Amino acid sequence: MHSPDWTSLPPDLLAMISEEFPIPHRARIRATCKNWHSAMVPVISPSPWLFVPDEDGEHHNSTFFSLPDNCSFTNPPLPELCGMTCFGSHAGWFVIADRKRKVSLLNPLTGNHISLPSHVAQWIVNRVDVQEFKPERIGKIVFSENPTVHNYVAVAIYRFREWELTYTKSGDDKWNLLETAFTENDPFYQDIVHHDGKFYCATHEGAVIALDLSGVSPTVTMVSQRSALASIIPVRTYYIYLAWSSTGELFLVLKLAIHFLFPYDLRKLEDVIVLRLQYSDDQPCWDVVKDLGNMSLLVGNSNSISISTEDLPGMRGNCIYLTELYSKTHSEGMLLFRKARMFDMKKGRWYCLYSSTNFLPNTTKIPVFFKAPFWFTPSLL
Repeated sequence: MHSPDWTSLPPDLLAMISEEFPIPHRARIRATCKNWHSAMVPVISPSPWLFVPDEDGEHHNSTFFSLPDNCSFTNPPLPELCGMTCFGSHAGWFVIADRKRKVSLLNPLTGNHISLPSHVAQWIVNRVDVQEFKPERIGKIVFSENPTVHNYVAVAIYRFREWELTYTKSGDDKWNLLETAFTENDPFYQDIVHHDGKFYCATHEGAVIALDLSGVSPTVTMVSQRSALASIIPVRTYYIYLAWSSTGELFLVLKLAIHFLFPYDLRKLEDVIVLRLQYSDDQPCWDVVKDLGNMSLLVGNSNSISISTEDLPGMRGNCIYLTELYSKTHSEGMLLFRKARMFDMKKGRWYCLYSSTNFLPNTTKIPVFFKAPFWFTPSLL
């Protein structure tokens, strides 16, 4: 018996069949062969998307929100995500953990999967201490674009004593703690971004380093000392996010941490501050940016995204898009907030894109699977 030639189906019929599938599956079908690719229209909703993980960790449904066309869509469960915890994304890939707490990378459209090491190592005096790599200690993971099993690099903010940096590469059997004298007095890292083959990392006091893992040993370069930022603002009152523009400019996005107590009058501090790295007499310095023009920056627990809104009429220029997860204490427990918001720099106002609130009694721990929404740019690579 000869198998049927599915490539010879009439284009009109192929288009009708594809419309019956959820959008992520439609992208897979279109990538099957040349005939199917030409017969079907591209995925309708342009990126970037907002992905909202299920609150119960089971991913009975996958909810996406397309920012450019202001369209939300909920799809049947993606088999590869059932029972998984999603931590963030970069270049079309998710960072996930399964029930056995094994961390890996997943492209939800192609199904490609890369297992990451399950142990982490750090030097203690004259010996190496190897521990289990625990998802609940992960602050953020960023990795190189278009990863494959045989070619990837990943860097994580991971909690040992403080929020420190660990890294791993294809062929490694563990994560390695990055030890550098540049930030030995300020090891509390807040954000990572991957750009042009390097990883840029910011501490909670505003120091920024560049990490190059292309060689045998890591190479660390100081981009900006913490003193360059401390001279402008009270740094510890802000969350710090890194972002690169498409033209190669490095930005810091600072969001006021209003639920902490600081010896400052918070009413006199700006809610969001955007800074651009400049050089004065060959010394790095940060200049305040009031207008991003047609550009907007998307920051949060994914690799930051810089977009031009000229070709995306549904998105606003001169805005900061932010995803976040935070908690507030309650007399009988704790309130957990998951949000995606947009800050209009011209108007100085926040606009809510997504929000959910969960209550946990005092006897309940924060579940590992409860994660913030994150930005997602679909990719078939």
